[in-house]
Amino acid sequence: PYSSEMKTNHYLSIIMDPDEVPLDEQCERLPYDASKWEIARERLKLGKSLGHGAFGKVVQASAFGIKKSPTCRIVAVKMLKEGATASEYKALMTELKILIHIGHHLNIVNLLGACTKNGGPLMVIVEYCKYGNLSNYLKSKRNFFCPNKDSSLQAEPMKEKKDIELVEGKKQRLASVTSSESFASSGFQEDKSLSDVEEDEEDGDELYKLPLTMEDLISYSFQVARGMEFLSSRKCIHRDLAARNILLSENNVVKICDFGLARDIYKNPDYVRKGDARLPLKWMAPESIFDKIYNTKSDVWSYGVLLWEIFSLGASPYPGVQIDEDFCSRLREGTRMRAPEQATEEIYQIMLDCWRSNPNDRPRFSELVKKLGDLLQANVQQ
Repeated sequence: PYSSEMKTNHYLSIIMDPDEVPLDEQCERLPYDASKWEIARERLKLGKSLGHGAFGKVVQASAFGIKKSPTCRIVAVKMLKEGATASEYKALMTELKILIHIGHHLNIVNLLGACTKNGGPLMVIVEYCKYGNLSNYLKSKRNFFCPNKDSSLQAEPMKEKKDIELVEGKKQRLASVTSSESFASSGFQEDKSLSDVEEDEEDGDELYKLPLTMEDLISYSFQVARGMEFLSSRKCIHRDLAARNILLSENNVVKICDFGLARDIYKNPDYVRKGDARLPLKWMAPESIFDKIYNTKSDVWSYGVLLWEIFSLGASPYPGVQIDEDFCSRLREGTRMRAPEQATEEIYQIMLDCWRSNPNDRPRFSELVKKLGDLLQANVQQ
């Protein structure tokens, strides 16, 4: 999607594996079942902007009666800007169809519905994640990081018993993250009634009150691996896996997203100009940079860089390094980042495995799920 031939499509990052069927052909083939997904526009009350890019925008909205629920729910709505072209419309419609094809998983930002009928703008309605992207969240927690559990109650002033209960509740949730049942049954409560939403606001954003722990970092890593294992099983490649494209929801649940419409690759310094394209070079595998090869194995490389971001608490990868042709060459020759401050030896070894030069030597996402699940269980039981 970053090549010059597909400039109008540059925000469509989650695509199906091109080895299967070319993207433009599959768009025609993929179905849209209006009886299942169509939502009347009058059921949406649009609110504040969550972001915008060259061709589209994402806004927060209140949705009434989604999935035949009698309650109100806060959602995110992807839509085109005024004056969008036919190819941009088609790109958003393709994204909608691909989200339908992918299906539901706890660790991706899930589709909730769409407004496609004539008489108004095309809208794609997805889950809203109140804590924003993981990169910014980790940065905001740097002064409240507790590497080990024993110090977790001293990280922030705990004035009331309620705060201690929050920490205990969080430990229970982390323990449940690794159980297979939690994923089979979706595990965490996601749907909120209107009263729940009001209660949340009174509570004053409970995650912000809690210190960040090593368990959290391993849990985020594990959950992203689960989400990517699912995406790859659906023959989808992401192409832009990075902490800025992971969103944090209630109960410490992280979700892979690509609010591509909201991603302004022209202003974001993470995207470096290379020819006509703007590329997230620091997250890209050498074969993607040099040969434009993107597949699940190149996503695994990017996942290794995402791990580095998590265990550096949101630092920018390759600190102090000029991102230029020389950087790309050194990457191909085997130069790798040093371990970030909070990474254990096991975690750093996982990063190095993800950054193996030969794509076939890199672990599969299913193997990463197993490794990180084991590390998380060990951490919970300590």
